[in-house]
Order: sequence, then C-alpha cells, then structure tokens
Amino acid sequence: MTRKIAPKVEYEKYTLPNGLQVILHIDRKLPIVHINHWFHVGSKVEQPGRTGFAHLFEHLMFEGSKHAPGGYFKYIEQAGGNLREGGVNGTTSYDRTNYFSTVPSGNLKHVLWLESDRIATLPDALTSENFENQREVVRNERRQTMENQPYGRWLSLINEHLYPAGHPYVWPIIGSHEDLEAATIEDVTDFFKMYYTPNNLSLVVAGDFDIDHARAEIERFYGELPAGPLLDRRTRWIPNLSEEKIVEVADRVPQARAHLIWPAPARFENDESKLDIAAVVLGDGLSSRLKKKLVHERQMCTDVYTFNIANEITGMFAVVATIRPNSSLTEVETLIKDEIEHLAANGPSQDEMERAKTTREYQYVSGLERIGGFGGKADRLNESNTYTGDPGFFHVEYDRFEHITTEDVQKAAEHWLTTRQGLMLRYYPEAPQSVQTPTLDRSQIPALGADTVFQPPVVQSGTLDNGLEVMVVERHDLPKVAVSFDLKAGSIQTPGDKAGMAQMMMLAIDKGTQDLNTMDIAEGLSRLGTALQGSTFLESATLNMDVLSQHLPAAMSLFSDIVRNPLFPEDEIELERNRHLDGLAQRESYPQMLASRLCPRLIFGNQHPYGLSPQGYTSTIPNISRADVVQYYDEYWKPADASLTLVGHITLEEAMQQCQDHFGTWTGGPPSERLEPISEHPKANILYLVDRPESPQTIVCQFFTAPKRTTPDYYALRLIDTIWGGGFQSRLNQNLREEKGYTYGISSAMALYSTSGYWKVQTAIQADKTGEVVRELMAELQGLAGERPITETEVTEAKTNRIRGYAQQFETLRRITNIIGGLWSANLPLSEIQDTVSKIACTTLEEVHAAARQHLKPDQAAFLLVGDRSQIEPQLAEHGLGPAVILDQEGNTI
Repeated sequence: MTRKIAPKVEYEKYTLPNGLQVILHIDRKLPIVHINHWFHVGSKVEQPGRTGFAHLFEHLMFEGSKHAPGGYFKYIEQAGGNLREGGVNGTTSYDRTNYFSTVPSGNLKHVLWLESDRIATLPDALTSENFENQREVVRNERRQTMENQPYGRWLSLINEHLYPAGHPYVWPIIGSHEDLEAATIEDVTDFFKMYYTPNNLSLVVAGDFDIDHARAEIERFYGELPAGPLLDRRTRWIPNLSEEKIVEVADRVPQARAHLIWPAPARFENDESKLDIAAVVLGDGLSSRLKKKLVHERQMCTDVYTFNIANEITGMFAVVATIRPNSSLTEVETLIKDEIEHLAANGPSQDEMERAKTTREYQYVSGLERIGGFGGKADRLNESNTYTGDPGFFHVEYDRFEHITTEDVQKAAEHWLTTRQGLMLRYYPEAPQSVQTPTLDRSQIPALGADTVFQPPVVQSGTLDNGLEVMVVERHDLPKVAVSFDLKAGSIQTPGDKAGMAQMMMLAIDKGTQDLNTMDIAEGLSRLGTALQGSTFLESATLNMDVLSQHLPAAMSLFSDIVRNPLFPEDEIELERNRHLDGLAQRESYPQMLASRLCPRLIFGNQHPYGLSPQGYTSTIPNISRADVVQYYDEYWKPADASLTLVGHITLEEAMQQCQDHFGTWTGGPPSERLEPISEHPKANILYLVDRPESPQTIVCQFFTAPKRTTPDYYALRLIDTIWGGGFQSRLNQNLREEKGYTYGISSAMALYSTSGYWKVQTAIQADKTGEVVRELMAELQGLAGERPITETEVTEAKTNRIRGYAQQFETLRRITNIIGGLWSANLPLSEIQDTVSKIACTTLEEVHAAARQHLKPDQAAFLLVGDRSQIEPQLAEHGLGPAVILDQEGNTI
C-alpha cells in the first residue's frame, strides 16, 4: 500500500532574552487563535512527602492574578473561551503542566495579557482562602477519580510496583491526602518561583493572526518576566524488574481485570513507534489478535485493549483484559502472554503492518484538524519542543514510523515484552456484603497472618582434582548465572608498611594476561555483556561476574585466563597505583568513611593485621612494587585455597564441567597456613578526635572488642545488635533520632573475624550536641549491659525482624554467592544457610542476657570524634569527658 506524504505543520520559532521559547503557526481556516503554554514541570520534580504540588498548582493558576482578580475563568470566558467546548483547560502529567485557551482572533492581545499576568503576579494574588479551597478541591478530585471509582487505583498501583523506590513516577500525579494536607502557601509559592519561569516555558500561538502583531504583544507582556534558575533535568530511567511481579487486589469492582504491564521506551525513542504498532496488532479493533481471540472467539473477556504510553524518562506497554464471570483470569493471562510470545518470535504479518500504519496515518492526520485542545497542532508543537527542542520533531517521528518493518516490530516486542520481566496487576471483585453493616471499630487492629515458611536454597558441591571446590545453587527463573571466585587469603597476609598490597593485586588482575592486553580483556567482557568486580577483605578476597547463560562458556574461558594467567604489567600497575591513591585521597574527605577506616586501627593497633585497612593508605601504597604484587599472587592464588560458586540457570553437572574445562589444569601448592592474629584490646574510655575545622556535624563512633565469629553466642549477639542499633526501632535510633532529633540516623554493627572482632556504633550529629550524644551513648551501652536489661518483648521483636527479613537476603543471585563465599572463606558450615532461622528462633531471653553481660563492655568502650575541635573540646569539658587524644587522618597521634 502506498500512502500519501503526510502534511507538515509550518512554524516559526524564536527565543526571548529571558529564555521563553515562542512558536508561531498560521492556520487561516477559522477566525480563531489558540494560546498554548507548556511548563516543563510535572510531578516528577516532587519528593516523597511533598507530592501533588504540580497538580495543586495547576488548580491555583485558575484562581486569578493580581490584575485579574476573581478567577481566571471570569476573564477568559469574557474573551470567548469555552470550557464546555474544550477550548480552555489545564492538565498535569509526570513531566509537564500545560494550559491552553482558544478565543476569537481579535482577542489575542487580551489573552496574552491574561496569561502573562498569571505568571507575573499569581503569588501576589494567592490567599489562604483560595489555597485551602483548591486543596480541598484536589482532594475531592482524588476521591472521585481514584478512590470512589472501580479500578480507580490501577495506575497508582502500577506505578507503585513497576518503578523502584526513588523513581519520580512512583507516586501519583495527584499526590496523597497526607502530603496535600501538609502543603502550605509558602511551599507552593516556592514551587512557583522555581518552575513557573519564562526559561522553563514553551509558548505556542496558533491560528488566524498577524505574526508581527503577535511578536510585538508577546515581547510586551512576556519580555519583562525575569528568568528563573537553571534546572537539572532528570535523565532516562527505565525500570528493569529482576523477576515477574504479581500484585493482587480485592476491590469493589464488577468483574475481574488483568493488567499486564512492561517497562517501555521513553518518549520519542526509536522503539516507541515499534511498540505502538505492536499495541495496534494485539489490541486495536475487533480484528486485532487479542480481541479476536478473547472477546470474539473464546468469549472469555468483556474487553481487551492495549496501549503504549511513553513519558519523558520511561514508558509502559500494557494489555488490559476485563474478565467475564466464570472465566479464569490466569488462563486469560497465559493466552495473552502466548500471543505476545508469538508476536515476538514471528513479528506481525504484512497485512497487520499495513493496517497499523494506516491507523497511524489516520490518527496523525486527524490530529492536524485542530489547532488547539488535546492532541491538536499546538499541543504537538509544544510537546516536541519541550522534550526534544525541535517543535517539528513529531514529523520525524511519523516518518520514522512509516519506515518500520515487520522485523523491527518483532525485535522490539522480543526485547521489551519477552526478554524483560513485567508486572501483573490482578483486580478481583470483593465478596458480596450485606447492605446493613456495623460501624467498623478501627481501634481493633487485625492480627498479622502466619509467616510463610521460607526454604533457603540448597547448596550442591563438588571438588576438582586440583582441590578447587565448586558450589552450586540452581535457580532457573532467569537465563543468568552469577559466578564468584573466592579465596581464603586477604589483606592480613601483607606487612603493615605495604598495607594495600592485596588490593593492588586485585586492581591489576584483569590488566593483561599472557595472550590478552587490557583492552582485549575489556572488549571481551563487553561483548559478553559482563564485567568483573573484585573485592579484598581482611581474611578473604573475591572476584565476581554475572553473565547470561548462553554466554557462560565464553565468559568462563576469559574468566579463567584472568585468574590463572595474570601478567601484571608494570605500566598498568603504575596506572592503578595512581588511580588508587586518588581514590584514597577522596575517601579521606568524607568524614563518615574516614571514621570507619580509623576505628579498627584504634581498636587493634596501628600495625595489627585487623587494624590495617585492606585498601591501604596514601603512605603505604607507594611502597608496593610489581614484585610484591607477583609474590602475593604466587603465594596465595592457587586452587587449594580457592572455590568457585555458580548460582542461577545451571546444574551441578554443568558447573563441574565448566570448571573442569577452564580450571581443571590449574596447579598450585598445598593450602596456605591460615594466619590467626593475636587479639589486642584498646585502652578503656579514651576519646580520640580528628579535627575538621568548621564542620557542621560531628561523626561519633563508639567501639570495643567483640568475640570471634565462631562464638557460641553469635545469634544472641545478633539479636542484641538489632535491639541496640540495628534497626529503626532500635534503642539508639529511637533515642537520638525520634525523641531528640539530633541525627538523621544511627546504627550499630559487628565485624567478627577468625580470632577476634569489634562492635561499633556510628552516627553523624549536629555539632553542638557532641558532648551530650557521647553521654547518651555511654548510658545506652550501660543500660544494654544490665542497668536497663533487654526485655522479652524486645527479643521477640528482634527475632521477628531478623527472621522475616532473612528471605530477602536471597533475592538476587549475587547475594547468594556472597553468602556462600562468606561462609566458605570463614570455614563455617554451609548448613548455616538452612539453620539460621531456627537458631535465631531458639535463642532465649536468658541467653541474650548472658551474652550481654559477657560481651558488652561499657568500661572498655572508646570513642572517635571527627569534627570541629574548637566546638567539640568545650563540650567534652562541660560534660566531664576527655581530654581527647588528637589524631591525624591516618590515626597517628599528633
């Protein structure tokens, strides 16, 4: 089929000195003019706790301005604008807020004055009465469109579960009741000043008017508006679900409904148009695949429709099916997925392609009939300009659409709808209820349901003839495998004056082999869609990669070459040394990181293996030679001290074969003798201070020694840690954050090694509360140790916290490899994975009390303070503390 060349929309664009972008388009068919404003601001600029502002402000824009009091509609209707006919309105999306009006051509000047006055003077006219009134209007709009309507929450639920925490599309555009109630006039005024500025505005005037006249009046009314601040735009953020998510909702709906949703390309990206065709093929019209099968032939659905919505930073592809009574929702879902799989495998037919393109041509041309309103020419010019900077980009989009092939659609469907995971939102009707129901007593809190039993993964294992241990966990939901190479050797094997040697070796491990140089390795990893991540710890090290199953053999070949045959070129070591020194210098500028690095030195001593940072120091990294790196590798990197863990879409037999093929001929000496450092104890109740002049906060660390990892009190100590500072409801957090408000957060943590360990509390607090916080930490530790004993309720809540959170540790393949590698390198039985829940559950209050008495050491606890010495020392004296020992940034006494 041959289609005519689609008509183009001619326009003129220019920009005023204040940043206002102006687009003019002439259409003489009617004596009307349309004025269309697009502010590049929507709900995505909001923050949790401050949602609904963009939409609320859209309402406030119609409340009148300084020179047009009494409401916008009073003036626009006098000028000929007509709300009923769709000639006046405003809308808010995630990405933009628009306002438009259509009036007789002779009133262009009047409307330009009216619209510009809103931008110039709205804050001056805004009253508490108007603000509170519109806030209630918006809340009622929410009740009407979301809460009091069948399926009204569908989009809100999809956003909540499709997008990750922090994504700017995760909250509803209309906001929440709580956030709206909390909003103040000052809040929305600040919002206006930030975003309702000429340099954040695209203005289209379209219709029957004189261009010179329009230019003059736009300059007159808009030219004097001051430019606002430059704004950072959010970039593309397309979510990537690790597994299919299913959300089920029982609501007051007449029929069950299935929503199948997949993340999709953002607006104007290449694949957007390809998925538009897929949506037409699947669900547009009765002859479409899904409607034909589910509505017409099988009669399982009342309706099926599809859409592909593309917003500025991401989009979504959706199939929505309303299920007939006595039909199976899950069966409908399966049929829909089967049809999508078929489309992804074979693409649309040529006839379907032609139909889809004809439909698109029709929609394109129909949109050009209107100069204004939703989807009219002014709207299209503004949309293209706002998101691409080119008002005519929708022409490019259409031309691109015309050149899409069957193969293009097939590939887009495969990429977005079959190889990526999606969200299934299932609506079910609530069970019928009697009309006469008693008043709900909300003071009666429903009991929590029973916990679902979690079955930790089973670890299978084998050993190669060279001693290399292989461990496997099968997880076949995704075609992916995580591989972890673990060693029972870390930084404690290096001398103090060369601290960081093990890390330098790790940084250089992939910088060349006998056959490959650095770029060869990097390009090889890139072709396989993977990367390496190496980490050095005190008593162990690990090198990881994640790869799709089909690439595993090639990836293992490259991985083994890197592990077995590193060359450590001198020039690459120097390059890594310089980069690492730069990184260490940067870390020293972060007070939290500085404190974390210094605490072990203060606990164990400057030259103790547990006190030295695995990363090394700016004073020790220059001492490390290539010979040191090679010697460390030769002595500790050998199969007898190593293991390979593979988790994912693989069996033990397959894993053993891969490891044998690529590591079976690797040789080395016997296992290295395990170093067991002798524990030392810090001096009691010493205050250490690192001076950071003019710091607004003080980092406070409290620390003391703890037992080794194999202590029989391990699980009791984990519960104590949870109660002390290991959660939001912990004693420390409730005291210093929730009650006193001195800190944003505080936490406790244990680091337990083969012969000893330490316990640490760390927080950042407002500088003028340093002395008081030190006293509070002392009191809390004394209370935990016995003055305010842990209660049965606290133990029960801590158990619940840890047990219910345990399964989340196995959510990703990489987390599983980390758990297995950590147990193996610490010489702990892998049965700990299976036994953890029962051991926590069986720990008694008496055992917790006994562990607290034995291991909590108020009289041995020391403090490290990183902050402004001039503010801290007077507070210490006031509270009878100190004097402090002053340290440099490497922990040396000054």
